Amino acid sequence: MARAVRVPGREREALVQAGKMALAAVLAWLASRLLPSPQSFIAPYAAVFLMAETVYRSITNAVQQTITLMLGLVLAYVGASLIPVPLVALGVTVFLGMLLGQWQRLGSSGVWVGVTALLMITYGTADSGQYLLERLGESLLGAAVGVAVNILILPPVHLRHTRRAGLALAGEIRELLCSIAGELADDWDTDTARAWLRRARRLDLSVRQAQDALGQGRESTRFNLRWRLLARRGGSGAPARIEASIGTLAEVSEQLQRIAEALVTDEPMDPEFRRRFAEVLEELAQAIACYEESLEERVESLPGRLDLIHEKQRELVGWVYEGRELSTEARQTEDALLLSVSRALRVMADGSPAMR
Repeated sequence: MARAVRVPGREREALVQAGKMALAAVLAWLASRLLPSPQSFIAPYAAVFLMAETVYRSITNAVQQTITLMLGLVLAYVGASLIPVPLVALGVTVFLGMLLGQWQRLGSSGVWVGVTALLMITYGTADSGQYLLERLGESLLGAAVGVAVNILILPPVHLRHTRRAGLALAGEIRELLCSIAGELADDWDTDTARAWLRRARRLDLSVRQAQDALGQGRESTRFNLRWRLLARRGGSGAPARIEASIGTLAEVSEQLQRIAEALVTDEPMDPEFRRRFAEVLEELAQAIACYEESLEERVESLPGRLDLIHEKQRELVGWVYEGRELSTEARQTEDALLLSVSRALRVMADGSPAMR
């Protein structure tokens, strides 16, 4: 609790969301007291149930829940009216409700079609149109209160998690590049290269986590009044900028895997090539470190870093093709390494705001 008050983060967001749920429950319960209903718990239940992590999710969940509720109530009413045996009516309506719930647009809420029909029939109220309409009205009231609270009171924006995931990915790529560069010029063996490859492949998990965080962050800005106010005031960390950075880092991680794969070879490599290529990787690691800086700092520092790497890359390529005697496998390894670095540089240049 104390940490949530002091430091922005997941703890504070959870605290705020819990407070909003409590407020929505109280408001929905007070509003439901204005209705002549003996079951006033339905409105606050719906208000809390629809309090989602994003405004967009709250709205879509409210629409889905309303549709499933209406389908379930109609199904229960028709089943109870047409089938005189309650046990048979229960089986038929639940069966049909679960089939209707498979409709893709209902998402995970589809199961409530059959569940709603089940509850109404087992309560013995499915044949009362007035009762069903009252339950529908209470649910709609609760949904409206829940969505309104989520929209109007500190609507959640999850870009902080997206930025952190991007920073973590950049840090992992930089550390692996530094590790390879530090050991490549010295004595190393295929076991070391295989360890690099395992680390490079584990980057896929970090890439997926960053992309998932990006999707949640982008969703959190939809229909979000708070985000629109922040954007008008020049708030940093726009989803498009973060998306560009994560896309660039994802491609660089792919090329880093290609580099690690090429280094898993039993063919001896030219010591001079290893030394020069290690210098290129060290500079590439410093360029990746720019993605751990703010956008303003990156705009200033990244172009110079990329220019330096391009220069070292050109010098290395010129030296490589000076007519050295190499085996076919050694030549293919060097070509693969140089090609992967070139692709990483190209995607970093294309994704740099200062170089568009």
